[in-house]
Amino acid sequence: MKLVIRFIFFYSLLILTSCSEDNTFTLTGELSNKKEKYIIAIYDDPIGKVDTIKLTDGKFEYSFIPDTITIFRLANDSGIALPVFADKGWDVNFKGSFANPHIKGDGPNDELQQFRDKVLKDTINKSSLAKDFILNNRTSYASAYILNEYFIQDKNPDIKELKELIAQIDGHVKDCRIVDIIQKKVAENKEDKSDYINYFSCKDRKGKYVSWSSKDEQYTLVNIWASWDEKSIVIRDSLYNTIKTLPEKDFRVLNISIDFDKNAWEKECKKDNEQWIETCDFKGWENSVVKQLNINTLPYNILVTKNRKIITTCIYGDELKEKIENLIQENKKKK
Repeated sequence: MKLVIRFIFFYSLLILTSCSEDNTFTLTGELSNKKEKYIIAIYDDPIGKVDTIKLTDGKFEYSFIPDTITIFRLANDSGIALPVFADKGWDVNFKGSFANPHIKGDGPNDELQQFRDKVLKDTINKSSLAKDFILNNRTSYASAYILNEYFIQDKNPDIKELKELIAQIDGHVKDCRIVDIIQKKVAENKEDKSDYINYFSCKDRKGKYVSWSSKDEQYTLVNIWASWDEKSIVIRDSLYNTIKTLPEKDFRVLNISIDFDKNAWEKECKKDNEQWIETCDFKGWENSVVKQLNINTLPYNILVTKNRKIITTCIYGDELKEKIENLIQENKKKK
């Protein structure tokens, strides 16, 4: 009888121990910038959503129970986004700043931090280090983000090299959203692209809907930017100067911000007029145009006709001005 009772006791203890196993993922952090009030968690896989993480004196704790490995990016007001990998029971710690992060913990988090440390020591050979990491860590989700940061975001990416690197990555890593976007980006042909932007509705800062059919502009530059991305602000400011040299009836700029914070967005907005329109739906990367065109980098723009046919993308400065002037002349010849 005592043996039976003892067996029941130990069996019950075993069940209780297994049931109490903690499946919670926990991210703790302490930022060197104590003035930051919050940061954003932007989920990439397996679902897309956005969470706000509040900070107290630079410190925070963020936890949830993932169903499977989950990938999200931490973003701050400066526009820097850092990938974090989560799974059941994992613990991750973030110290330092977004410009100089130290993210340690389970899974690919450690692998990515080791790569960051190498790059800090050898800033000249970043691309070589990135390539070596990808080839030596083909099953790591960290490879997907390194591929994106060091190869796809290059102004003139080597398409052949990109395809070769993607071919080396393990299947489950290829299935994640960031690599899927990269593969679609590789397939794009800037000069021959003849797609159309799907019809979408957006409101200007006065709450008035911007319509494609209510204006006579022949060409619209859809400019994607964010208040937290310094480069996109510089580019947008240059566009503001460019429009002054082009006829209002033939050209306008429709700015679409991927901001989450209304105050931060409005602070960086320019004064609206017939040729310059500021819009934001506060959905971030989930904006309909951004999702449709698989845009994953800033700055980015799309030059379209009044029928929303895409002429070209990522065109700036003198190249943009010359393109518009040539299109206007071509239209005059047709009349």
